[in-house]
Amino acid sequence: MNGFTKAEIAKPNPKSTINSYRSFGYNLSTAIADIIDNSISANADEIRLEYKWNGQDSFISISDNGIGMNKDELVLAMTPGSKDPEELRSEKDLGRFGMGLKTASFSQCKRLTCITKRENYATIKRCWDIDYINSENEWQLLDFVSDISFLEKIEKQKSGTLVLWEKLDRIVGNAETSNESVKNAFYQEMVNVKEHLSLVFHKFIESKRIKIFFQNEEIEPYNPFLLNLNPKPEMGQPEIFGNVEITYFILPHMSEIGKTDYENSGGSLGWFNAQGFYIYRGDRLLVAGDWLGLEKKRDYSKLARIMVNFTNANDFNWHLDIKKSTATPPIEIRRELSRIAKIAIMKSAKIYNWRGQKTFSESGNINQEPLWTDEKTREGIKKYKINRKHPIIKSLLEENNKLAGKALKLLEENVPIELILSNQNEDPAFHELEKQTDKPTDDLINLAVELYKINVSQGVPKELAKQQIMSSTPFNLFPLINEYLK
Repeated sequence: MNGFTKAEIAKPNPKSTINSYRSFGYNLSTAIADIIDNSISANADEIRLEYKWNGQDSFISISDNGIGMNKDELVLAMTPGSKDPEELRSEKDLGRFGMGLKTASFSQCKRLTCITKRENYATIKRCWDIDYINSENEWQLLDFVSDISFLEKIEKQKSGTLVLWEKLDRIVGNAETSNESVKNAFYQEMVNVKEHLSLVFHKFIESKRIKIFFQNEEIEPYNPFLLNLNPKPEMGQPEIFGNVEITYFILPHMSEIGKTDYENSGGSLGWFNAQGFYIYRGDRLLVAGDWLGLEKKRDYSKLARIMVNFTNANDFNWHLDIKKSTATPPIEIRRELSRIAKIAIMKSAKIYNWRGQKTFSESGNINQEPLWTDEKTREGIKKYKINRKHPIIKSLLEENNKLAGKALKLLEENVPIELILSNQNEDPAFHELEKQTDKPTDDLINLAVELYKINVSQGVPKELAKQQIMSSTPFNLFPLINEYLK
């Protein structure tokens, strides 16, 4: 090159470089998902994750029935930074930097062994051992496997690859086999991995492109848009911008789906944290439940989830990180995401605002009477008031005006807002589980009947008396009460 004078070749120090690969910020789940990406890119349709607790000799293996590699390809795959990130990828290729196998593996273990077989080729193996590299200070690949049974597993197949992690210092360390607390933590981590894989690869599993086996048990897909709920979520019309597709989903209100379904459908994130965008690259989930700085997580928006799927052709537009766990949308897409987010949040909020506001009358001309209303003071502060027009409150005031009025005022001045907010922050699902049952209680029926009798005795026509009660909270949630008003 003109103007440049060559000086020295500065080779990175093996010891410090390989140890820096250990700090890319993976956790066990994201690291294993990265290895599975390689299996999918190698056309595998069966991927097996196996692990064994054995103290410091514990291991994790991920094997597949993909096309496998010959010796040159294996050495290349084991070489850090082996692929040009700017190279065009096939549509199936979930990799980008040629670093995933190494960085994901070293983030969790000190010994990485890769065993592979290309059809009609011999089974071959290569191993990186960080302790060995540190002692020799040399990028020395080893032709080594700790147990021949791993080799035999791939030998039996037509083709495929097995990635073996040993010396799991990050999650096992030097623990003895008898150490129950580390053993339990190890098993819990593996449960988290299973949940993570069922979410991240749900589109691949649903479309039967792959099967993932977890200790021989087939992983079921977890679809974050909960399409199996009853009633079904509302699905927006998919919108396409270049090679990005955006679709919003609005979940039904929790009170409509029953406690069991609600608890089973929250996923590991829970309903509150699961709101927001789900960013997929080539159907592989990268980011789950995040508003990407365009909105905040709020209680009234937690029914909104938006699917965004882009192809691997525009990774750099999305500033995809090496762990494939964050993605920043390009400016022109941000505008569309922001617009669609506002629509979805508005729809979610509307379901909240209308909760408990169904009226018994279909005519639409009945005034709905909530139990509580809110109003702003001159200082701009929200105050919550008990609705004096509500039939129960109205009757109470008519019977004992002075004392009842004072009691209501006392309640209004002491709404436990701090306690409610504290409970809400501690567990946002907490209040949603306080939903109405299908049937009214006997107390509620008796109260409605008593009110009805009072109104009729005061000369209110029977139909109007019914309508007034049945359009008020909480009677409006139970049309069955109408049967008792005779």
